[in-house]
Amino acid sequence: MAIGDRGRGVSDRSRGVSDRGRRPLHPAERDAVYDTVDQAALSKIEVRDRDENATTYRRVGADGAALAPRRPTGPGGHRRPGGPNDPNAAPDGPARPGRKVGTHGPRIWRERPLWMRRLVIFGSLGTFLLFVAGCAILYAATKVPLPESIKTDQSSVIYFSDGNTELARTQGVNRHNVALSEVSKPAQQAVLAAEDKNFYNEPGISYRGIARAMLVNVKSGSVQQGASTITQQYVKNAYLTQDRTFSRKIKEIVISVKLSHKYSKDQILEFYLNTIYFGRNSYGIDAASEAYFGIPPSQLTAAQGAVLAGLIRQPNYLDPTVHLDASKTRWKEVINTMISEKWLTSVPDYPLAAVKPVTTSSSSTTDVQNRYIQDEVIAELKDHGISEQQIETGGLRITTTIDAGRQQAAVAAVNSVIGPVYPNPITNLKTGLVALDPATGKVLAWYGGSQYGKNPQSPDPNYSSYTDNISYQTIPSGSTFKTVTLLTALSNGYNLNSTFDASDPQKLPGTNGNNYIIHNDEGDARTASANLIDATGQSLNTVYVPLGFNIGGPGLGVSKVVAMAKNLGISDDLAEQAGITLGEDYIHPIQMASVYNTVASGGYRTTPHIVDKVLNGSSHLIYQGQPEAKKVLESGVVADASYALQSVLKPKGTAASSALTGRPSAGKTGTVQDYQSAWFCGFTPGQLTACVDMFRDQAKMDNTKNPPVPLPGEALTGIPTAPGGKVYGGGLPAKIWNKFMTAALKDQPVKQFPPPVYGGTIQNFTPTDTPSPTPTTTSDPGNLFDQPSNTPWNPLASWGINQSHGTTSSTSGGGNGNGSGGGGGRPPTPTPAPTPTSRKSGLLGISSG
Repeated sequence: MAIGDRGRGVSDRSRGVSDRGRRPLHPAERDAVYDTVDQAALSKIEVRDRDENATTYRRVGADGAALAPRRPTGPGGHRRPGGPNDPNAAPDGPARPGRKVGTHGPRIWRERPLWMRRLVIFGSLGTFLLFVAGCAILYAATKVPLPESIKTDQSSVIYFSDGNTELARTQGVNRHNVALSEVSKPAQQAVLAAEDKNFYNEPGISYRGIARAMLVNVKSGSVQQGASTITQQYVKNAYLTQDRTFSRKIKEIVISVKLSHKYSKDQILEFYLNTIYFGRNSYGIDAASEAYFGIPPSQLTAAQGAVLAGLIRQPNYLDPTVHLDASKTRWKEVINTMISEKWLTSVPDYPLAAVKPVTTSSSSTTDVQNRYIQDEVIAELKDHGISEQQIETGGLRITTTIDAGRQQAAVAAVNSVIGPVYPNPITNLKTGLVALDPATGKVLAWYGGSQYGKNPQSPDPNYSSYTDNISYQTIPSGSTFKTVTLLTALSNGYNLNSTFDASDPQKLPGTNGNNYIIHNDEGDARTASANLIDATGQSLNTVYVPLGFNIGGPGLGVSKVVAMAKNLGISDDLAEQAGITLGEDYIHPIQMASVYNTVASGGYRTTPHIVDKVLNGSSHLIYQGQPEAKKVLESGVVADASYALQSVLKPKGTAASSALTGRPSAGKTGTVQDYQSAWFCGFTPGQLTACVDMFRDQAKMDNTKNPPVPLPGEALTGIPTAPGGKVYGGGLPAKIWNKFMTAALKDQPVKQFPPPVYGGTIQNFTPTDTPSPTPTTTSDPGNLFDQPSNTPWNPLASWGINQSHGTTSSTSGGGNGNGSGGGGGRPPTPTPAPTPTSRKSGLLGISSG
């Protein structure tokens, strides 16, 4: 079919106005003469659609001359030329006639069929609507967890009793969250200057930053750059992975927007400051301020804050101790931004002198004690249902009962007494000190030992660890246990002025009619009789052992003493044997401190505790250490017992040289036979209780002796400055107690003990006849506790505690450094020698002083 047959016929309407809304024809076009008569068909031909088979048309003017070449644009100036309606169209060119084309937009668009253009338009619109709907669904479906529900492991911080002075941190992730109010304003502004100065004026995301990042990412074909708002950084660190993917980036934007709608700017800044990494294994501003400057974030200056803010970009590289020049350069950038934002008016000095060097774990005495305190804190919290994982990584804020000043006094007291004796720590010489508040049972000071960690001199090939000398080790208490017997007697109607036979030796009836022999120090009878006051002050075994055995009737006293000990807070196993009064059982020092603290409180027993309160990562209280006080002693009993115990620190008392100057005090010494251990426990009325213990751990014995004795340097003997080189309870332990109490009670009011009431009935247990001499030999020393009488009595070979001076009677050699001591004996026992960390029972060979 000819072109003219497929096209429209020529009409007047088509000459004046283009069909289907085309523009009016130019006059030159209407007058043009063409080489063909089918102008309607010609109007449908694009001159650029030529091929070798197309008819060539030449456009001419009215005079038959060819028209000038077409101009770059049509006469209207608003669309590109090229259609046959353009008067400047090219004079020739093939075309594909009959195709409908558009008349608006780029030529490539006008060349497309109407159905295709409609398809593109509606397809694009549908795609856009689907994108919008997808974004809406993604926005609605994306959940933003509460910041407190996000698991960010952080170390728990342990504080002294003031709640502000840091004592230790757990070994988990070094992070501890703080409120924004706990971060100084200059430090906040420094972070904003370094990371996002428009933080408070933006909607959580930076559109310009996103556009810039998208341009870079599209060019590279992968995610190479991200936006840098603080909100987006927090979302990336707290909620998402560090993968560089488009999907993660979209989620980051969505969560950032939702987070900005849900939380205030201050809240988001607080979240950010608690999660960002600053180097030195420090996560969050609190850990960073401690790691770099040794101060809490509330004390950071603008200069210090700028150092920390500059670290965020490259934490390890920009550490001032690693690359000082780079750190200063970044610091100047932050400071200049702060000045431009009018947060600073001048450039401060770079705080190089304030920057802490990178240090390893300290091995100082103070650090050792803090480690022992930390262990005790963890143990106490675990006992109350807080898991170890929660303690290590839960970001707890643990306030202890430890008073920083008194803790320092405890360390200084031990060092001042033991330091000159042993300038270098001796692995098996142990010292412990614990101080309690009588009113609350709070632990105010804790000295667990001079060394912490593995013991390189241990016989254990795996290096057994040093152990806490307050809560872990159990040692025989010696005559400090006599206070329990004293309280038992007073509670059962004994009067302080009751008199007892104090001559040496004393006898208790055995099961086979033989005698059970008790001696004072070295068998020297210093007095024929004594009341409870003198017997307590001089620590007379010959009074106290029969007293403890006979309270309530012959042989009935031991069970009463055991019951009293339990009532006073001793939970360790106690053997119901006559020697209990001499402290034969192995007891934790913290429990013995509880006994004396009960007397100091006026008769109220409160369980010792070292944790005051615990806050979780959201600052919610999850534990409060407030044990209930229980009345266990009558006021009259407390007054009389306190009066008797004061005699220990008075002239002729076993610790007279350690009396506090200008302040009433009471206490009791204890010395274990062969100087294996020595004690002093004492208190002031209602103010402070302290117990000091010293002993040898795993002492080596000379088994060639009968009985075995400690090898040189393996007991509390040969000690410089100790009387005769031997450590009694009234010696080094009492001196440590005196120095600690003097410092701990400085500037405290002087309190007086209540006067004695002299309750109970005065009884006279002085014999009317002279005791018969003790035989020097016998075939049966007695079988008081139903033990085989033919078994040699030597249960303490490994500790070298002398049980006898011969084959017929059991004695003890002990003392106090002031002329008194005690001892005792017991029948043979077949049990093997126990280890030092286990409770020892039936040790009547323990002396006291």
